[in-house]
Amino acid sequence: MEAEICIIGAGPAGLMSAIFAAQAGAKVTVLEKNDTAGRKLLLTGGGRCNLTHTGTVDDFIRAYGKQGRFLRHCLHEFAPDATREYFSQLGVATKADEAGCVFPASERSCDVRDTLLRQCQKLGVQFLFGIGVERIEKQDDGFSVFAGGKPMIFQKVIIATGGVSYPETGSTGDGYKLAKSLGHTIIEPRPALVPLVTKEDWPGDLAGTSLGNAKISSVVEGKKIATTGPMIFTHDGIGGPAVLDLSRGLADYLSAIGSADGETSPAAARRGWPVQKPIDIVIDVIPAMRESKLDEYLVGQLSRYSRKIIINVLFDLIPKKLAGLLCRRAGVAETTGSQLKKEQRRRLIQLLKKLPFSITATRPIEEATVTNGGVSTAGIDPKTMQSKVCPDLFFAGEVIDADGPCGGYNLQICWSTGALSGKI
Repeated sequence: MEAEICIIGAGPAGLMSAIFAAQAGAKVTVLEKNDTAGRKLLLTGGGRCNLTHTGTVDDFIRAYGKQGRFLRHCLHEFAPDATREYFSQLGVATKADEAGCVFPASERSCDVRDTLLRQCQKLGVQFLFGIGVERIEKQDDGFSVFAGGKPMIFQKVIIATGGVSYPETGSTGDGYKLAKSLGHTIIEPRPALVPLVTKEDWPGDLAGTSLGNAKISSVVEGKKIATTGPMIFTHDGIGGPAVLDLSRGLADYLSAIGSADGETSPAAARRGWPVQKPIDIVIDVIPAMRESKLDEYLVGQLSRYSRKIIINVLFDLIPKKLAGLLCRRAGVAETTGSQLKKEQRRRLIQLLKKLPFSITATRPIEEATVTNGGVSTAGIDPKTMQSKVCPDLFFAGEVIDADGPCGGYNLQICWSTGALSGKI
């Protein structure tokens, strides 16, 4: 007799779970409260869908930090290389950029979503859209899933509802409530991979100015945290891939404290998550050059363009707006190459290599790329993704307390946990 399985959520993890469960011979029904599948998947990678990364399984495990051990088995069962091969078999060719990020060759996230949907339909997966799950009750022989005001009976349930980031895509924390009602512990959701708010106001003057490669570092409680990659200045701070990765590294030092007027943590979190105390960071805006090499380069340029003001000399290195701001901060905005003194050059180099900021908050969790927190992995069997406290209940994707850096690591969690949970 074929098992009747309910999958809650038609995001990347839910679709992968549905495919693998149907391939195993189960009768699969997917409940999705949106009117279409994969709404958040369509946004990933800026609409290009960063499927995975070219790193090895061990690279992935290290990137996931403390949750790498929990994810180890599912990554070996459905590895990053297997992800590329799987989509290739379904007709989605992939390509990797210089940083190792893997995208569909078409650079269209809709191609990934539509391919998964076609595979589901080919395998006979039933979709019920526009239906939100209100509650789940465990029965002796399965589950009663209440959706649309009426119960549906299933032998097994997979919760793949995502987290609470980008709530307009349907990720509103529904899975946390369902899991908690069935005995699971929920690690308080926090923003991961989220833009940061600075104490300084002047980044707003550079809003929209981006750097193709920057190194951002901080030392918190004796621990050095550093990331390298593209970044952008925003109206109230900094963003971009390097900053998002830094925010993940700082997650343990962020807290959803209430404001002085007594608001609760969720209310404070909707505005943005304040840090326990300002976190000092420095940005190396030219990480490709060591300080001595940069000094040597500037000396040569200043000699070659002695009549130009310093701002124009820096154009080959950094964006115009940033060059102007740094020159003003160094007190050399109107200084020409021939006029620049050694101490002024040193001060300018210091700003280029160690531009200081203080982080006071993250942007709201709704703006985070992924959620940090969720269903505690202590209650999930890593060999199957089955609940340890409620038999025949499984989890997949972002609803689990596991997340990774930018670059395809979070979608790989969806593919690997989805495939494993579907092998039931």
